[in-house]
Amino acid sequence: MPLKKNDTLACIRQKFSVPARRGGLVEIAGVSGVITGMSGDCVRVKLVGMERGVPFHPHEITYS
Repeated sequence: MPLKKNDTLACIRQKFSVPARRGGLVEIAGVSGVITGMSGDCVRVKLVGMERGVPFHPHEITYS
């Protein structure tokens, strides 16, 4: 039986006091993107024109 995946972004929200949620619209250095998940203490963001999410520190991100 597969394990149920927890909302791991909840840890990021609590630890860094940011509103990170999967599917949330964000901006990094003037480029728009969408949160796709997390990697360690980083939030993965798929920026416009990219195929995959790239990890960014939660405080580098401007949340919408």
